[in-house]
Order: sequence, then structure tokens, then C-alpha cells
Amino acid sequence: MAASAATEMATFEALLGRGGLDPSAVHRLADRIGAAHIAAAPADGTAFRRRLAALATSPEQRAELERRQAVVVRRAQIGRVRALPEGPSDLLFDLARPLMELVRHDQPADANILANRYLDVTPQGATGWSLLPLFLSLRASAAGDPALAEAVLKPCPPRLVAIGGLSGTGKSTLSRLLGHRLGRAPGARVLRWDVFCKRLQGLPPEKRLPPRHYTRQTDMETYEAMFESAQDHLECGTPVILDAVFMSRSEREVAQALAARARVPFTGIWLEAPEQERVARVRERLHDASDADERVVREQSKRSVGDLFGWHRMRVNRPLETIVAAARGALERR
Repeated sequence: MAASAATEMATFEALLGRGGLDPSAVHRLADRIGAAHIAAAPADGTAFRRRLAALATSPEQRAELERRQAVVVRRAQIGRVRALPEGPSDLLFDLARPLMELVRHDQPADANILANRYLDVTPQGATGWSLLPLFLSLRASAAGDPALAEAVLKPCPPRLVAIGGLSGTGKSTLSRLLGHRLGRAPGARVLRWDVFCKRLQGLPPEKRLPPRHYTRQTDMETYEAMFESAQDHLECGTPVILDAVFMSRSEREVAQALAARARVPFTGIWLEAPEQERVARVRERLHDASDADERVVREQSKRSVGDLFGWHRMRVNRPLETIVAAARGALERR
């Protein structure tokens, strides 16, 4: 366990200071952290709670810890506190250490990718994600960064953003680039349809499924699971980005209704690209959660998506920085 932790930290240290990391490198780090956590033995949560109380020195930290106390206790009861190199620790408090360092090194996008990937492969629930700002703040205090400790606890209301478009339009890329800009660090929970599809089958995100698996029933069940998770996160005060094709009008309407029910702002972004470009994009994919191939792209092109009323339509066959700027403009208008 100690050797594994040393290797993990050496890998992480090598990533610090490299702004704009390849997401695959961050994914590998998240997977290694998750594997080490799974291998660790359960531990008593009493010592960990005492540690949190000692670290919470500001009024904001103490108030946040009091609000989250029931969740902290519950996580210990279900085995989320493990015997880790630092001693008994909640898994997400351990994850908060590299997240905090990435934020401190001006790599908030990488922190958001790391947190989302970790929870994609090591699910912790919506209440787990809601603890991360507190854990980040306590880590920042321990590292002698009171400014960051205060900043990550500033109130920030949740919102729901849906990024849709046919396969190969770059939905996941845009989601990664927007995630850290929403809410308190580490940012928005990005819920990806393709990841939920694999999770419902008990599979890791990159495990390919045969074409026969993708049926209308599978689509409906996956959207239902994704929407349910989005509702849970919104109720916990977390901003959410939904990454899915949203081919049908009914799927888009459910996303908007979800935001209305939670009384949070909604922004729908629809990405568009010529079929030839979309085919080229899916051909270039490696180790991706999406199983969409050229056949899927061409089949989607034959179908009508219906009325896109209220969604911001954006062409993606232009520089990425222009697309991100347009998306940020759409978010700011809300």
C-alpha cells in the first residue's frame, strides 16, 4: 500500500504545473487513486471526524462542517473511511489533496476532470460530491493557503447545463472545458450519457458494448438514470452539466423540466458539425466511453432532431477557443 501511494504521488507531482493536461493522463491518475482506495481496509470514522474538527478553524469552515456532519457520519458507516497512508480518512478527503494542489497550481480544469473521472469509476453519490468544497477548503488551510480555503466556500447557487448534439460534435470536450467554471471548486458534476450506459451494465466507461445492446429501451433507462443523478446533485447544491446526444425533443424537455423543478437556471447548448467532420472525429477516438462509430453518425444524420427552441445552436467547425467563448457567453446571458 505504501509503495502504491508513493508511485501515485510521484505521478501526481510530475503532472503539477503542466497546464492543459491531456485528459487521458488525468484519467489514469484518477483510476490509480480509485484502485488504491478500493484496496484499502475500512477504518473507524471517529478519529477522522476529530481530525476534521481540528482542521476547521474559520467560522465558514465550522459552519460548513456542521451542515455536512450527517453526511460525514453516514459515509463512515458505509465504509467510505479507509486506512490510508495519512491515517483513517474519508476517500474524498484523500482525493481533495491532489484536487487542492491542482487548483493552487492554476489547473482548475484538470481538478474538475480528475474529480469527475474518479466519481465516474468510483461512484460516491451526490452527497459525496457536495463534500468536496469543504474538504478542499480544509486541505488548503492545512497547506497554508487561507485565501483558497475561503474562496472555495463562497456561496454559489447550482444550475443545470445540457450539452447536446449528434455524435462527433465534441460534447465531452466542451463539457470538460466548462466544468471548472461552474460553482465552487472543483466545479460542476459532469454526467455523461455514455458513462451511465456502461455503469448500468456494471462495466468501466471504456468497455465497448456490441451494437445490439443499443436499443430504445436502453436509451430510456440510461437517460432516466442520468436525470435522476442530476436531480440528486442539484438538490445537494451542485451545478450539473449533462453530456448527451439529446436527439429527441422529449429528452430535451425533461432536462429543462428538471431545472424548473429544482428552481435553478437552465442553459441548453446544441453543437452542430457537418457529417464528414463528425465521421472523422469518431474515427480518431481512442479509449473513449462512446461506442458511436461511422455507422451511428450516418444514421443520426438521417433523423430529425425537431424543434431546438430555447437551446443555443453552435457550429463546432471553428477554433476551439471560439466555441468555448460562445458557450461562456450563453451561460453568462442566463
